[in-house]
Amino acid sequence: MFRRRLARLAVLAPLLVSAAEPRSPDPLAVAFGTMPALWNVQLSPDASKVAFLQMHPEDLPILVILDLSSGKANLALASTKDGFDIQWCDWANDERLLCGFAAISQKWDSYPVTRLVAVDADGSDMQVLLQRKLEDGFAQFQDQVVDWLVDDPERVLVVIAKYQGSGDQKSTLTPLNIYSGSVESPIESRSGNVFWLTDGRGSPRVYRYVSEDKLRWHYHPAGEDRWVLLHESKLSDLDDDYLPVGFGTDPNRVLVIKPHEGRLALWSLDPTGESGDELVFSHPEVDVGDPEFIGKFNRMVAIGYSTDAPHLHFFDAAIEAIAERLASHFPGKTVNVIDESWDRRYTLVRVGSDRDPGTYYRFDVQENQLLRISAQYPALGERTLAPMQPLRYPARDGTEIPGYLTLPADRPEGALPTVVLPHGGPESRDYWQFDWIVQYLAAKGYAVLQSNYRGSGGYGSDWSGEGGFRAWRTAIGDLTDGAQYLIDQGISDPARVCAVGWSYGGYAALMSGLEEPERYRCVVSIAGVTDPAMLIEDKRHFMSKKAVQKFIGWEEDVIKHGSPLKRASEFRAPVLLFHGERDINVTVKHSRKLAKTLKRAKKKVQYVEYEDVEHSIRRNRHRVDMLDRIGSFLEANLVTPAAAP
Repeated sequence: MFRRRLARLAVLAPLLVSAAEPRSPDPLAVAFGTMPALWNVQLSPDASKVAFLQMHPEDLPILVILDLSSGKANLALASTKDGFDIQWCDWANDERLLCGFAAISQKWDSYPVTRLVAVDADGSDMQVLLQRKLEDGFAQFQDQVVDWLVDDPERVLVVIAKYQGSGDQKSTLTPLNIYSGSVESPIESRSGNVFWLTDGRGSPRVYRYVSEDKLRWHYHPAGEDRWVLLHESKLSDLDDDYLPVGFGTDPNRVLVIKPHEGRLALWSLDPTGESGDELVFSHPEVDVGDPEFIGKFNRMVAIGYSTDAPHLHFFDAAIEAIAERLASHFPGKTVNVIDESWDRRYTLVRVGSDRDPGTYYRFDVQENQLLRISAQYPALGERTLAPMQPLRYPARDGTEIPGYLTLPADRPEGALPTVVLPHGGPESRDYWQFDWIVQYLAAKGYAVLQSNYRGSGGYGSDWSGEGGFRAWRTAIGDLTDGAQYLIDQGISDPARVCAVGWSYGGYAALMSGLEEPERYRCVVSIAGVTDPAMLIEDKRHFMSKKAVQKFIGWEEDVIKHGSPLKRASEFRAPVLLFHGERDINVTVKHSRKLAKTLKRAKKKVQYVEYEDVEHSIRRNRHRVDMLDRIGSFLEANLVTPAAAP
């Protein structure tokens, strides 16, 4: 939800641990740290092939095309070694694909840039599109395909957004030939930062305009030559949740995610005002999640929500019947229909669970046949994974906190060493699903607690409250109360508890170590926030800067008392820090400065910095190395009970 809101919205040689040091990593670190064998899987329109991304042995994402009839696979496109990685690929027609590449530019500040590349399924006729058309103005994002124009095999509808000499941006909606790279006369053009929605058939129907102060949604009535204002808010208004997502069976009504009784729900709106808003779906306990779009015209077939387990509310009876039929074939697992052939005969299905990392299948609806494509983590196929158990525990004020507990599959007798693993965001949440870090820790013998502490998203506005920064004491208290609950239940050894987290989770782990020095024996922060004031400063050049400052807060209790960097001298537990050099979510200086400050204060700290990677650290060698180091760090601090002081 934080991302939804913001959408509105010196070399440290003495401390740097080189990831290139010769190591013989723990086999468990290799098994769980290796990237999936395939991701971003897409079914060709005729269902004869699938396209997917996987990691090349040189540790670069590549595009692979698998012929489902012959079983033969070919490498069609590769990332570049200059920092441009393939982020996504999809079929424009049965023979040609478009792929988005992304890199981090560091010309005057760190920011993402993207490029659009076309390639045939056999790897031939590769072209970088748009780039030459943009030489007269700076264009940050060049891979924004708004409509695939499926009835026109040679064209798609793209956004050409250029910054002019005055610094103003012009956003143009333009047909693009995916073979020649030529662009045609614009369909629509607007000044400012603009995001477009079409009806799936090439007609722009909604656009969002963002300035430094305002956010406006506009709607284009069918058959009319005008745009009408749909919704307006201040960019800094964090309580204004309003997100058009597309159209249903009636193209004159807009589907919008907005609140209902304190939780996000799906609504159908009549922009003309002739009829009232209609509530399409809501849940009494949790927010709705992402809508599911599939098929030739990208129709919405379901919307997700998650209680203790993930669920889908369907709008398409045929897709619901397929999901139910396959769910009976895979009891206890989650079945997701994620793609569909244009004639609707075939669907692409993913099946998985907390103990199953996931397998892709092609399902022939007509013949009722299931063709297995591949497991996502084939190396884990013979390994018994640990179940992820939903739980509720009481916070110190009596509030019931939801979360998950994962215990080792071969749990020994007695109280266990434990890892408290807060999620990032903070307005995200943990879900019942396979998690490579959780399963690694469980395989190493640790109990793992994942808490959806107050400040998390997904449970309504009251639960997210003031957020994990302004209300950091509540969030950290909920985490500590979870650890105490496991101790009281005899699950966790009170002398062997560590905190590990990524992004905001890294911040929460660090603050947990500061606030409860008697509880936590060690702390691990991966790409973690170490100073809220620095995080605000990092966003000073972005339009979301006011929203960021409001979300984080500028009160002394946040900026001073809620800063691991400013309180570095208070750390008593050993600290292990990881960060990617090109992280733009949380810049690398967060970990660099904390590591330097801890070392000056003569605290126990290890700092590992990975070159040329971003916030998610998506490289096999780095992820394996990171798990291996975390395993060694935890073993050194948790395997035997701490000595009495």
